[in-house]
Amino acid sequence: MARVLLLDNDLFFVVKVTDTLKHAGHTTVAVRSLEDFGRRLEASDPTERPDLALVNTAARGLDFRAAIAAARAADVSVIAFGSHVDLATQEEARRAGATRVIANSRLASDLPGIVERAMRPPTGAGTETAAPP
Repeated sequence: MARVLLLDNDLFFVVKVTDTLKHAGHTTVAVRSLEDFGRRLEASDPTERPDLALVNTAARGLDFRAAIAAARAADVSVIAFGSHVDLATQEEARRAGATRVIANSRLASDLPGIVERAMRPPTGAGTETAAPP
């Protein structure tokens, strides 16, 4: 079971993600601001710290670059997601330090699998455990 921190302000998508992950046995905390995201990353109780962060690169009014940097500084892996046609934003997310960058459609179709693969320890030096985007 993973503790997932979701940064997004699209209520419908947040509900879909949290429900999907709940049914797969994961716990999700959804936040709508960079401030709340940072507070969750810095939780003093280790049982409240996330194992993984999901960041919507298309969330209005949210700086996904700052969110990715904050998560990586807290040693939390980040899966950034957004439009499959916005290649510039995908590249910005990679440069900001996202562990993986995937399209919304991929996230919606395989969310439990994506989270489970992200939580697996590396199987060997240089071996990627997650499927390519």
